[in-house]
Amino acid sequence: MQIAEQVQAAVENYRDLPPNPLDENVTPETLYMATPDRLAYALGWIAANAIVSARFLPSAIDVLPVFHPENGWDRFLITRRVSCRNYANEPADKFGLIMLSGEDAPRLTTAGGKTRLALGQALRDDPERAIEELVAMIPAPQIEGGKHSRCAHQLGTRYPLYYNVATEMIVEYPGVVGAREIYIDDKAIDGQYHPLYLHSVALSNSGPGDRTGVVLPVMVYDWFQLQYGELFAFFDTDGSRSIYRTDRNSWSRVRKQLTAEPDHTVKQRISSWLRIGGRPNPEVDAPLDGEGASASNVRAGELG
Repeated sequence: MQIAEQVQAAVENYRDLPPNPLDENVTPETLYMATPDRLAYALGWIAANAIVSARFLPSAIDVLPVFHPENGWDRFLITRRVSCRNYANEPADKFGLIMLSGEDAPRLTTAGGKTRLALGQALRDDPERAIEELVAMIPAPQIEGGKHSRCAHQLGTRYPLYYNVATEMIVEYPGVVGAREIYIDDKAIDGQYHPLYLHSVALSNSGPGDRTGVVLPVMVYDWFQLQYGELFAFFDTDGSRSIYRTDRNSWSRVRKQLTAEPDHTVKQRISSWLRIGGRPNPEVDAPLDGEGASASNVRAGELG
């Protein structure tokens, strides 16, 4: 989809949806969709996607959706703190934010909250020009020297493709929600463990880089989580690992990873894990593992 097509899909599918604030009326079923403005949420993904497409590979700049404990999905953080080890101590909001609340949201803001570019109406009026202006406001610094073999920007050469697929699914199907900041708890919640805990994706005392063999709670930034109602799909940012919820309510890895999937079929493959437009292909997605948890949980956390 081109930018104009993404914006058209977002407007058509989200403009008449009622607000879903994180208040006393939210239900367990709607909690994962909580946001101050649902259309701004969809448009915010389009804006974030454009930045990732232009700045991730050359400058390690990523854009992370953030679930605020009081507001729900209310912002994207423009950062390279988790995409390159050289910048692990850089201020997380150095490159600003995309805010999904306020007048004419989504808005590109400074770290302090000052609006630099209001995108709500601009995206409707002239999508290509609005995105061009947005991207021009995001610096394109060179990546400093050093070892980058384990950095996300080096490993995730197809990450912009996966981000674009997630964006298109979100704008086309209200109810699809994407996370890039995922808390893996080591405790059962309502008798169910987090699927990424069950599959031991982070064995760590201090983070994913410290492989001690001990499974501890940790926040990870190298996975996508897509949710659609009660269904979930997880895939890491380099496409080498994927986990989805099967028809028998277990969590399964896949036989064929996204790294081996042609670009033009990645969207269809991920959509099938959420039972959108088809079902998982048993030849490549047949369950490999035993029974696991039947649900997941999203727990928000701020970079800091």
